[in-house]
Amino acid sequence: MITHIPAALLAALLLAAPTAGVASTAGAAPAGPPSPAEASSFLPGASPFLPTAPATTLRLTVTGPATTAPAPGAAVPAAPASRTVTLHCGPAGGDHPRAEAACADLDASGGRVDRDSDTACVLLYDPVEVRAEGVWRGRPVSFARQYGNSCELGARTGAVFSF
Repeated sequence: MITHIPAALLAALLLAAPTAGVASTAGAAPAGPPSPAEASSFLPGASPFLPTAPATTLRLTVTGPATTAPAPGAAVPAAPASRTVTLHCGPAGGDHPRAEAACADLDASGGRVDRDSDTACVLLYDPVEVRAEGVWRGRPVSFARQYGNSCELGARTGAVFSF
């Protein structure tokens, strides 16, 4: 009975295994061999063919919308406010106030942060910049985009940047 599988052997087994149903993410690297973090996600003593679910941890940042009026005594408007949260999925957590909804939106879109929407938004230009960095189900995510306003942001990203 094998009680310990060397990391090199485990990585070789993972490289040889077929990868059916792998989802791609916006801004993520194409599907390929598992990373060392994925290879180490197996439970000690468990079958090498039954991995644990890869981790999802994203650092999400929203900057904007800009304030429209200058601060008293200032010649230019104040810079847009920036806020950052951490989102964990499986189970949902982190300091994202709508973690369960954000994880559900990511799962429904196969990990894509931005997706098509039929929602009609007002044509008011009040830009919002967003960034998502981390991993979704073990796959790297690096996403940055500017939206015309908060309505467009919500329509295209769901609850992911709702904080």
